[in-house]
Amino acid sequence: MRVWWQRFVSHKVQLNWLGSLVFALFCVGAATLARFLLGWLIGTNLAFAAYFPAVLFATLFGGVLTGYLAIGFSIVIAWWAFTAPYFVFFPIAMVDVANIVVFALSSLMVVWLAATHRALVAKYEAQDQERALLAGEIQHRSRNILATVDVLVRKTIPDQELGQTLIKRIHAAVSTDNVLDDRRGVPTLRGLLALELAQKYGPQIELEGPDVILSSPIARGLQLVFHEMATNALKYGALSEMDGRVSVKWSQQEKVVTIIWCENDGPKVAAPSKYNFGSKLILGTLKQMCAEFEPTFPETGYCYKIVVRTD
Repeated sequence: MRVWWQRFVSHKVQLNWLGSLVFALFCVGAATLARFLLGWLIGTNLAFAAYFPAVLFATLFGGVLTGYLAIGFSIVIAWWAFTAPYFVFFPIAMVDVANIVVFALSSLMVVWLAATHRALVAKYEAQDQERALLAGEIQHRSRNILATVDVLVRKTIPDQELGQTLIKRIHAAVSTDNVLDDRRGVPTLRGLLALELAQKYGPQIELEGPDVILSSPIARGLQLVFHEMATNALKYGALSEMDGRVSVKWSQQEKVVTIIWCENDGPKVAAPSKYNFGSKLILGTLKQMCAEFEPTFPETGYCYKIVVRTD
């Protein structure tokens, strides 16, 4: 709704004199019809009440010139049709002259506020387009850099499996697709888990929890953490067997989210005697995020509890 409003009120189309004249007449005509209906339904004697929205609408969608024209047309019609003696311009009481002056001054303020709003919307839209262009350029350069890194790693590390593991970790660490590009939506916990787990392992993954919006740094960190946890599950845990399952459930209280990762129907597990590089990477990343991490090792499979702020 907000995007639609911004596009509609931004002055992408500039009206000429004729366009401003026609649009101002349309707005004032609609206001006049509304004033007649109000007079018929409730018997109101407020001559200018219906014309304030007409001036606002005309300025927002037609520009300053349209707003000025709407003020002039509103004064003429309200003076002629809704100010006693009706359907003539003279004689006119001093109180009606005061009403016309107050309406004119108030309407000029409405035009100024509406024009300021239009200018701010246009400025915001231009900045948003510039930001989108910059994000696209960053993503393009990142992909080029990652392609170069892939080649260097493959040529430098003779062990293909080790090299591929390193490449995947680099991609997970520097991925910006879901963070910089608003067209992909705001980073969410469910979207992150779907990207790293559900899309890759399908029915072996169970996700359950509310919609949780993440800040960009938290989204990047959790993406790396989930990638490493999934890699460990694929090598040593539930994802290493066809019948294995990974259940990820989460809950949110204010800005704190609690994530429970549990593996089932995989090989029997026990607490490791030492942490491998992937586990150290998980611990280091969560520490940088000031997140709590509580691992448990029941025979049914690895279980992890992560508590982290979303902002």
